[in-house]
Amino acid sequence: MDKLIQNGNVVFETEIRRCDILIRGEKIAAVFAPGAFSGEAEVIDASGLYVMPGTIDPHQHLGLYKDLGDAFRKDTPRQAVGGLTTLLNYHRGKGDYYETVQEAIEAGEKNSLVDFAFSLGLCAKEHLNELRGYVDRLGITSFKFFFDKQDIAHTFYDLPEEAALTLDKADFYFIMKQLREISPELLLCVHCEDADLFRALQKAVKEEDNPNDRYSLAGFEKTRPDWVETITIGDTMWMNHIADGNLYVVHTSAASSVEMYDLLSGTLGGKVTLETCPHYLVLTKDSPCGLMGKVNPPLRTAADNEALWEGIRSGSVKTVGTDNVPVWKEKRYEPGDDIWGVYVGFGGPGMILPVLISEGYHKRGIPLTTLSMVNSTNTARVFLLREKGVIAPGYDADLALVDLDWEREITPELFGDSDFSVYEGMKLKGWPRYTISRGEVIQKDGVVTAEPGRGRYIRRHVRP
Repeated sequence: MDKLIQNGNVVFETEIRRCDILIRGEKIAAVFAPGAFSGEAEVIDASGLYVMPGTIDPHQHLGLYKDLGDAFRKDTPRQAVGGLTTLLNYHRGKGDYYETVQEAIEAGEKNSLVDFAFSLGLCAKEHLNELRGYVDRLGITSFKFFFDKQDIAHTFYDLPEEAALTLDKADFYFIMKQLREISPELLLCVHCEDADLFRALQKAVKEEDNPNDRYSLAGFEKTRPDWVETITIGDTMWMNHIADGNLYVVHTSAASSVEMYDLLSGTLGGKVTLETCPHYLVLTKDSPCGLMGKVNPPLRTAADNEALWEGIRSGSVKTVGTDNVPVWKEKRYEPGDDIWGVYVGFGGPGMILPVLISEGYHKRGIPLTTLSMVNSTNTARVFLLREKGVIAPGYDADLALVDLDWEREITPELFGDSDFSVYEGMKLKGWPRYTISRGEVIQKDGVVTAEPGRGRYIRRHVRP
């Protein structure tokens, strides 16, 4: 039977108005004035709720520390509780990508509650010979470049040194040119930290051997200060301008990086998108999570938090991704208990929408229309998810029906496939009462109502 979402406050790109939304099968069939639909349908009463496109998370690392299928099965239900309907996972490493991506697709379709796509890490020289095939055969249109792995890709991905990319500025420039020649829509996602700089700073901090630094996030931040990121963003924006490319800066963490973007974006050619993460919006190097919050780039200051929020308000920061890495404490501390030992990365499943509503709308007055674009629509457009992220006929019926006044505390049932959360104890105001994926209610009032294994792999394409 058709579904009718009735009496909701629908958040469109530039306005909010009361509407009824008709869902037929997996698609939005029509948007009506309240009460205008006269046919038969199962009614979902959205009175008092705000209807937004479902969250699209462009930045996850499912399978980095855990089995990929397990991570899909155990983590995506928690993500749906936060309003997520689509995710993009970074796939990288050893093996033939034609084989390993197919295995990853199968793992996702057997285990994921939500729809998913992949971005490919470029690690080996052979990857560059196969770029067009990844687009045409695998339906992948976004790739990742790791400046932080410069000169050491072979050690991370078990490659012969001569087979690995150097991952220096020359590699970046030629890869961007090659992607541009295939299609101007292809996206290069870039980890912007200068390895020459942070390795020298790491050495200096280690030689100083200050015990206060060794066990603190503030000490870790000294090894990768904000300008290490900002300088790299400036370099990549200029090279992207020369190549007329399509650049996506992942996990922007610093006020100075937003300043660099604002300085250059008005004068340079090429497309540039800044992404940030919930942890860079609400946590700092002084947060009580301690080294459980070790991540690259590091957590910074409250002033950096505010600059990123202002970047969202102004449109400089266009997307938010969680950088979600399901992992257990034991694994994190396996190499040691100080800044030199603890592994980086932590879980943050389903945190995008609640953080945007609670901290962006309620505390800072950023309009819901702006936050909705950051939550979903901008990401769909940048990553070529052509049937996602918009509330209009013909688009997938992926929706979050948000109760702006529902406050929840981050407790263990919201950790996902991890046994800790850097957000533990935080109270966030504004959660979805319903999450709807392709017309199916997959969570209601915080309870998952669908089974993992219904998610679909999204094959993307560039226009001829």
